[in-house]
Amino acid sequence: MIMLQMSGGLGNQMFFYALYKALRQEGKDVCIEEFTHYGDIGRNDNCLEDIFALHYEKGSREEYNRLTDSSMQLCKRLHRKLLGRKDKVYKEKDAIVFVPEIFVQNDCYAEGYWQSQRYFEKVQDDLRKDFTFDWEKFPQKAKGYRKQMEQSNSVSLHIRRGDYLNEKFAPIYGGICTDAYYEGAKTYMKDKYPDCIFYLFTNDAEWGRTQESENVVFVDCTGPDNAYVDMALMSCCKHNIIANSSFSWWGAWLNENPDKTVIMPAKWLNTSDGQDIYYGLCNVKIDANGVVEER
Repeated sequence: MIMLQMSGGLGNQMFFYALYKALRQEGKDVCIEEFTHYGDIGRNDNCLEDIFALHYEKGSREEYNRLTDSSMQLCKRLHRKLLGRKDKVYKEKDAIVFVPEIFVQNDCYAEGYWQSQRYFEKVQDDLRKDFTFDWEKFPQKAKGYRKQMEQSNSVSLHIRRGDYLNEKFAPIYGGICTDAYYEGAKTYMKDKYPDCIFYLFTNDAEWGRTQESENVVFVDCTGPDNAYVDMALMSCCKHNIIANSSFSWWGAWLNENPDKTVIMPAKWLNTSDGQDIYYGLCNVKIDANGVVEER
């Protein structure tokens, strides 16, 4: 049994599910463990099955205790005290570096983020079916934005604020998606598509409403309970400028325009030099100074 630990918001959850699907395609016995990061003792935004019409096998506490050697039974506790913990935990070393060794595991508790298309290339078609949004449930305003995007040379522009402005996250995310990055990305798109319209997505609605201009439309139709609508609308745009965020990564990946231009920051994390996050999606990279690097 391979048990994948799930954590984080929607974008992260989609990467976990994508690996789950790929492992199952390889004939692996695999499940997803949810309870250590969600529910009463953690976050409350485990939402894949609520948003998409999909299903996955869920890990049990019994199996979790076996793989992590964490049973609270007295005999197990005494055994750990005398002989040490004998777990079967497999840890990803870098979230944006492809580690093919996960596919040769057979009995482990896997901790990581698995953020690369390299993991799920063989099941892409199935994933696109699984990650289908139910537009019938979407707000009418969102349907209006969708129509505008389909009828224009639309470019999604994702600027993540909120938690990304918190100083404690600066060592990981800070100084990457700078103002210069976004200005360089917008200039690139305007040079390539002179009639383009930018659709701004952000988790700071008050700030976003101040950013509208002649060719920038703030997408203002979501709240904390339906933020996934933003991802769906990003996927409706012809082209994408994304943040170093798994949320807008998936918005761009779900964009089915065969001629799409996807701009990503030249560095994804301050803690990694990994490049596998760009694989199969990025056309253009732009650094924190606004310098363009075409792929």
